[in-house]
Amino acid sequence: MNAGMYNERFAPIGYTVIEGVEKRALNLKSGGGNFHLLPNGVLWWERDGKVQITESQAFSEQLNGGQVQPWYATQSGPMLVIHDQIHPKFNPESQSAKIRNGAGVCRDGRIRFVHSDEPVTFYQFATLFKEYLGCPNALFLDGGVASALYAPSINRHDKKQMGVMIGLVDSSD
Repeated sequence: MNAGMYNERFAPIGYTVIEGVEKRALNLKSGGGNFHLLPNGVLWWERDGKVQITESQAFSEQLNGGQVQPWYATQSGPMLVIHDQIHPKFNPESQSAKIRNGAGVCRDGRIRFVHSDEPVTFYQFATLFKEYLGCPNALFLDGGVASALYAPSINRHDKKQMGVMIGLVDSSD
C-alpha cells in the first residue's frame, strides 16, 4: 500500500530511511494538508525487525540523542492515535469521509495495516485502531484519490502512480 506523503514527482516529503541510509530528512515544517496536521509521525523498523510508530517531535529528540537508528522509516501524518489518545484535532462530528490507509503498532507488538473500503472520517479511522485493534499508536499513511492497495491474496490490484510504498515480501521460499 502507499505509505506516506509524496510530491508531484512521487518523491517522499517526509523522513525516509532505506536499509539504514537516510534518503529524506525528518520534516518538522508547518504547512497545509494532512501531512502537516500536527502531530504527524514516523513508522520505523529497527534492523532486527521491531516496528514502532513515534510522533515526529519525539522521534526528532530520540534521533538527535542517538537513541534510535532506523533501518527502514517513512514519515506521514497525521498521527491517528498517540499514546492511546485519539489525535486532539479530530472532530467526532466531522463529515469529511474518505478512503484511508493507515498503520498501527498494537499492544501485542504486531503492526496492523488498514485500508478502508468505504469512506471514513479521521475520527472513525482512529477509533478503529484505538478501540478495536488495540493500537496505542497509529499513523495515517494516505487517502482519497492517492489511497491504493495491491494484495493479490484478497483480489486487490489498485493501479495508481504512487511514491512511497510499503510491502510485505514472503521470503520463506
